[in-house]
Amino acid sequence: MARRVNRRKRRIRICILAAGCLAVLVLIFVILSFLFHALFPQKEAKKTEEKKEKIVLNSAKQYRKYHVDESGNVPVMMYHGIHGEILSKDTGNTGGNVDVDGYQRTADAFEKDLEMYYKKGYRMIRLNDYLDGKIDVEAGKSPIVLTFDDGLENNIRVTGVDKNGELKIDPKSAVGILEKFKKKYPDFHVTATFFITGGKFSQPKYDDKIIKWLIDHDYDVGNHTWNHPDFTELTTEQANEQVALVYDMLEEIIPGKYVNIVALPFGSPYKKDHETMPYVYDCTSEDKEYHTKCALQVAWEPDYSPYTVEFDPTFIKRIRAYDNNGTNFDIESTFQVLESTRYISDGDEKTIVVPKENKDRVDKTYKKRLKTYE
Repeated sequence: MARRVNRRKRRIRICILAAGCLAVLVLIFVILSFLFHALFPQKEAKKTEEKKEKIVLNSAKQYRKYHVDESGNVPVMMYHGIHGEILSKDTGNTGGNVDVDGYQRTADAFEKDLEMYYKKGYRMIRLNDYLDGKIDVEAGKSPIVLTFDDGLENNIRVTGVDKNGELKIDPKSAVGILEKFKKKYPDFHVTATFFITGGKFSQPKYDDKIIKWLIDHDYDVGNHTWNHPDFTELTTEQANEQVALVYDMLEEIIPGKYVNIVALPFGSPYKKDHETMPYVYDCTSEDKEYHTKCALQVAWEPDYSPYTVEFDPTFIKRIRAYDNNGTNFDIESTFQVLESTRYISDGDEKTIVVPKENKDRVDKTYKKRLKTYE
């Protein structure tokens, strides 16, 4: 009888011990889960974001509500220098213009530009995607393209490398600001195309690493000629060399990863029939041949939707990003006009949705379903 009692007590003790161990394991699991969520909040947030369903508008009522028009105009913004060492209030010029003509812009003005684009419902797309008619922005939003000319140091100033050998980017340079907006507004889809000359980014110690860094971080790099000439002052042989030398350079640093797009210095020549233009589009270097898909102008207004018959993907207009008190095609006046003419997406890449009155403007060669509404 005593033995049975002892065996029963042992079983009870074993059960109590097992329950205690289980409770300790549960506590450890809870603590570890708490620490994981505390240490890796962004990863969890990303998972949540990925679960969101893409909204697609699919009725005339919805199209009217959001004013969907995929035949609307697309702003391709042209920037040059971004200066973090001076505030807009101290330039002595209009708004954020560092120089009188506004080709150089203050960092605080550039940040305000980006805030304005986002809050007005614009979402960035790659220039190359725009040319190819690949516009993937959420329903009710509009595409915008950012470009930078000249390869200026303040586009992406490197201040050194960290212990892992990663480039440290000046937060007041253009890329430093863009990277901040990537974190602030993940749905902004921040990207830009940088057009460089033979001087790259004027940082010989880091230039090649900078170009590779841009490609690895969802930016693009294109051709701005070897030393920024006016094409109307060149022979055809010189024009060929100016374009081919930069392609040679990019092919050596990032083979096959650059965009075959040329930003014309000074926007010159202004017409495609100039005698030097064939060498912008097709140039040679020893035994290599390069083909340019698009030349970028220096213009004053948005370009067309890639789905319209007016669109010419080989010769694109850009908007100079500058301030002029809301006149002469500055940022303010341009975006006021865009309020009634902008491209607005239905959220579906497979369709082209336009008001019925714009039906005849749509290029029928696109392999997408056309939908109209009244």
